[in-house]
Amino acid sequence: MLKRLLLLRGTEIIVLALLACIPLTVSNSYLLGLLTLLTIYGILLIGLDVTVGYLGQVNLAQAAFLGLGAYAAGLSVSLLGFGMMGALGVSLLVGLVLGGVLAFPALRLEGPQFALATLSFSALSTTVLNEWDGLTGGAQGLSLNRPPLFGQTLGASGFYWLCLVILALVWMGMRNLLASQWGRAFEALRDSPIATDAMGVGTFRHKVAGFALGSSLGGLAGGLYAFNFQYLQPQSFTYDLMVILLLGVVLGGRKSLWGAFFGASLIVLLPNLLSNRILFEVISAAGLLLALVAGGRGWMKKTTKPFQALAPVIAMGMLVAGGFMVENTENWRKAIFALMLFSVVVGLPDGIMGFAARYLTKLFRISPSALPPASNLDDVLPLGKSSGGVLLELQALKRYFGGVKAVDGINMKVKKGQVHGLIGPNGSGKSTAVNVISGLYAPTSGEILLGGKPLPRGSLFKVARAGVSRTFQNLQLFGELSALDNVMLALKGAYRVPLPLVLLGFSRAEDRRAKADALALLALAGLADQAGMRAKDLTYGAQRFLEIARALARKPELLILDEPAAGLAHPDVSVLVSIIKSIRERGITIILIEHHMDVVSELCDTVTVIDSGQVIAEGTPDEVKRDPKVIKAYLGVAPDEPVAMPA
Repeated sequence: MLKRLLLLRGTEIIVLALLACIPLTVSNSYLLGLLTLLTIYGILLIGLDVTVGYLGQVNLAQAAFLGLGAYAAGLSVSLLGFGMMGALGVSLLVGLVLGGVLAFPALRLEGPQFALATLSFSALSTTVLNEWDGLTGGAQGLSLNRPPLFGQTLGASGFYWLCLVILALVWMGMRNLLASQWGRAFEALRDSPIATDAMGVGTFRHKVAGFALGSSLGGLAGGLYAFNFQYLQPQSFTYDLMVILLLGVVLGGRKSLWGAFFGASLIVLLPNLLSNRILFEVISAAGLLLALVAGGRGWMKKTTKPFQALAPVIAMGMLVAGGFMVENTENWRKAIFALMLFSVVVGLPDGIMGFAARYLTKLFRISPSALPPASNLDDVLPLGKSSGGVLLELQALKRYFGGVKAVDGINMKVKKGQVHGLIGPNGSGKSTAVNVISGLYAPTSGEILLGGKPLPRGSLFKVARAGVSRTFQNLQLFGELSALDNVMLALKGAYRVPLPLVLLGFSRAEDRRAKADALALLALAGLADQAGMRAKDLTYGAQRFLEIARALARKPELLILDEPAAGLAHPDVSVLVSIIKSIRERGITIILIEHHMDVVSELCDTVTVIDSGQVIAEGTPDEVKRDPKVIKAYLGVAPDEPVAMPA
C-alpha cells in the first residue's frame, strides 16, 4: 500500500513541479500558450471522463459547456464588472446548473438516445450564442480583457500558473471523490444499475450528480479558456471540437485522471503534429507499432478477435502511408481524427493508460496486510431477537404482464426471524413475486406490508431504504470493483460526509471504518482473503457468497435470496447452508427461493408453494413435500397415495 501511495503521489508531485518550473526556464510564448491550453483541456477532460468513463454514456455536450462557461465568464466581466475569480465562479455555476437541467431528461435515456440528446443541446447552445447578437456579438465574436487577480495583472506566465493551480485543485478534488463512496457508485452504475438501486445507492441521483459535476468542470474550463484567448466565437465550440475531446478521453484512457491528462496533451499537440510532417510520421509510426503490439498480445492470449487486432493496424497503416502521399496533412485533419478514434475504440478500448496499467497491476493490488482489521461482526450486524410476529404480509398480490397472470392473488405471511421458503416449478411466479416485493416491478393490485406499514411500490431504491435487501437469480455484481468495494458500496449508514467535504478529502476516516465493517461481512461469507480481487475474477461460488455479503451490508430487516444455490457445486452448497444459518442466528428474516429441496428442508421453517401465480400449499418442508397438489405441480400427475418429492 505504501509503495502504491509513493508511486502515485510522487509521480503527481514530480509532474506538477516540472510543469510549474517551465516558465522559469523557457521564454517561448507559443510553448507557454500550449501549456496553458493543456491545463484548461485537462480540467475539461476530467469533467468529460465522469460521464464517458464512469457513467458509460457518450456525452456530446462538453464542448457546449466549454462555450457556455466561456461566454458566461466573458459577459460577467464586460457587463457586470466581475473580477477574475467571480467570473470563474459564474462559469462553474452555469455549467453546474445547465448540466443538472440537461441531466434530468437526458439521463433517463440510454446509448444512442442519450448521445442524440446531448448533441441536440450542443447544437442549440451554438445556435443561441451565434444568433443572440445583442448579448454575445454573434458571429463577429466577443472581445474581452483579462481582469486582474487580487489587484495584480497577470501576464502569460502568471495566468499559466493560475491555470496549473486550478488543475491541481480539480485533480485533488476528483481524486478524493473517486476514491470515496461517490466514486464507487459511479463505477457501479456501468456494471449494474439494477443492483445499484437494490443496494439503496440510487442510480438516477448519482447519474445526475456526476453529469452536473462534469458539466461544471466544463464551464470552469470555459472561463479559463475565455481569459486565455480573450476573444470568443460560437464556431469554436462545435461538433469538431467534441470529436477531438472524445478522442482525448478514449485514447488517454477512461476512468483515469492520468488518462485525462494524457488525452489533453494529445489534443493540444495534434494541430502541431499535423503541421509538421516529420513529427506526424514519427507519431503515426509509433501508433502503428502500438497497434501491432496490442493486437498481437491480445491475439496470442485469445482476448482479442482477429478483427479487433487487424483493424487498428490497417487504420494506423493508412495514416503512415498517408503521411507520405498527401502534400498537406492539415487538410486531412478530420479524416486523421476519425482513423485515430476508430483505431482506439476497436483495438485499445482501455486507452493508453489502461494498456500501461496492465503491466503495473502488481503495484495496485490490495494485499491483505494493507487492509485495516475487520470490525466485530456483532457491531456490524447486531444479534436480533426473533419475536415470532409477522414481518412481511402479502394481501391479494397480483402482477400481470398483458394477459399473463404471473402473480395472481397471493396471500402470504412471513414471520420475523424465520427462513421462509418460496418454491414452485419453473414459471410458477416465484421470481416475479419477489421482484414485486423488492420493487423491481410495481404490483398490478394488492398490498405489501412490512412491519404493518405499506412497502413502496415499483422502486428498488425506496424498498431497499425501507429495509429489504436481496440477491438476484442472475448475478448482479459490480464486476470491475473489488469484493471489498462491492460490500462497501452497499453499507447502510456508513457515509455521512456531504459532497463538498468529500471533495476536500474529509471522508477518509469514514472510509476506513467502512472497510473494517465490510471485511467483517466478507469474513462471514468466507471471502476475507479475497477482498482485493475484482468481483469478476472470483470463482462462481465466491461470487454467489459475495452477493449475499453485499446484501447483508444493507443491514436488512428482510433478506431475499433468489436461488442462491443455482449452479453451485456440492461443497459450495454446504458453505452456502452454513452462511444462511449464521445469518438466521442474527435474527434476520429470510425469504429463500430455491430448487434444491435438501437445502429447503434443512433451512426453512415455513414453505409456501406457488404454481401458476397462486399459492397451492403452505406448511413445514415435510408437509408441503407430501402435499398431492405440490407433487402434481412438480411431476404433472396426481399420485394415488402421498409420495415424497425428489430432492
